[in-house]
Amino acid sequence: MSKKQWIGLLIVVLMVAAVELTAYLTKQWRERQTVAELLEFQPEREKEFEQYIDSLHEAECAARRAEYAKRYPKPVIHPQPFDPNTADSSLLVTVGLKPWMAHNLIRYREAGKVFRQPDDLRGLYGMTDSLYATLKPYIQIDSVKTDSFSIRYRAVIEPLSRVKKDTILNLNTTDTAELQFLRGVGPYTAVQIIRYRESLGGYYSVNQLYEIKGLPTERVDSLLTHLYADTALIVPIDVNRATVRQLQRHPYISYPQAEQLYDLRRRKIRLSSLDELSAIFTADERRRLAPYLRFSVR
Repeated sequence: MSKKQWIGLLIVVLMVAAVELTAYLTKQWRERQTVAELLEFQPEREKEFEQYIDSLHEAECAARRAEYAKRYPKPVIHPQPFDPNTADSSLLVTVGLKPWMAHNLIRYREAGKVFRQPDDLRGLYGMTDSLYATLKPYIQIDSVKTDSFSIRYRAVIEPLSRVKKDTILNLNTTDTAELQFLRGVGPYTAVQIIRYRESLGGYYSVNQLYEIKGLPTERVDSLLTHLYADTALIVPIDVNRATVRQLQRHPYISYPQAEQLYDLRRRKIRLSSLDELSAIFTADERRRLAPYLRFSVR
């Protein structure tokens, strides 16, 4: 190969190298330019993304508010004359009180208290100055009825409160009002005692009061001498006819035990004694259940 040919070949190689280098440098410049642009617009894009997320959150909250409003519509308020000593809960809510405020007002009345003048309503828990100002023109207290109620309260309720110490009640027939004659028993405790009686089917011993959740032991101790249980009033469960749901409602029978009992009855067709339930209940459990289970012949 001649000298000129070598020079020509060298020039071609250099030109190719220059083209490749130019292409490489151009690519690097474009990539750097793209990164720079991305970095420049990143805060704005992050802001747009955050706004998008916020809009989704607002839409979800709006949907939840709409669903809540659909399920629990606000009561329609129609201001009208009312007597806080006689108005029922629906009327109290209609004139502008919130449901829980109406409940508190009625409990206040049930405790023997009366509203003698409109300003007495200011003492109601939750009553604001603005709400009272709205209600004041519509408050109409009948002084004659108020005085007669006070007289009835002193004549009936107060003597009963003096009798509390000597009262003896049958746990299986008493009601919440009578239970409150006992010292230390308020509306909540009385309701607990009655509800547990209903779930049991009746008490067979006053000591079953210790089983009520949330009822302090000391309070039960103080009640025992004032109560007794007439076992003849217990309503037993018919083992051979009860459904699983009926069985498991009893406080002494769990859901798995109810299913096992039902399955045992289905396999044996008919059960006749507690001894046949030994595979399901322990001896202590069978002893507790004895007053509450009945084995029908047919």
